[in-house]
Amino acid sequence: MRQSIRRRSGSVVLRSEVAALGSRTQVTHALGALLRDGELLRLANGVYAKAKRESPSGRVRPLGNLEEIVRETAQKWGLVLRGMVSCNEAGGTEDGAVALLAETDSPRISRRLVIDGQLVKFRSRRRKHRDVEAHRSLVIPASGVARFVQDLARRLKVAYVPSSMDQWAETVTHLAGDEVRSDSTQDLLVALKRAGKLSKEEVAALTIRHLRERKQHVRPV
Repeated sequence: MRQSIRRRSGSVVLRSEVAALGSRTQVTHALGALLRDGELLRLANGVYAKAKRESPSGRVRPLGNLEEIVRETAQKWGLVLRGMVSCNEAGGTEDGAVALLAETDSPRISRRLVIDGQLVKFRSRRRKHRDVEAHRSLVIPASGVARFVQDLARRLKVAYVPSSMDQWAETVTHLAGDEVRSDSTQDLLVALKRAGKLSKEEVAALTIRHLRERKQHVRPV
């Protein structure tokens, strides 16, 4: 097992990756020997890091640095790592011993590692809430919706960028002979919704008032 682990790339070794090298008992004994010899450090249940003892009786330290080990562990756990925040940058946590917060897209994730005496906590990324001030002051106008939407997008620094799905929908609409097209105001409403600045209810209300207002300004031929 020692040779197998040494030949592996990276710094992190999962028990599941070496489980096929022997029986359950044999694997446990082999990992235990590597831990005693200072060639491995236990990070969590079933998670180890390649390590080296500083001196025959000295401290055992991981070969990789903190961030490298966290990223590699997340990858092996199948987690998409979105960022790492030190406790100082995060303003502290409910657990004063946590040195680093690793944020992922996985819902309700709660895993921990101890790396060289530092506690790392994995948590679900906190979604960015839309602008609270903008939400509280949002009063949908009875008229002038187009101007209202343009001003709102400008203030929140949101611009409409067509996605591949938008282009696909436009192509399908054109091929179907449907002449219904969104205007710049509707495009901005889509952008504001995607940016999390408006709720779907607010978008629906603004769209309805905008279409009504636009219809009123269409003169019969």
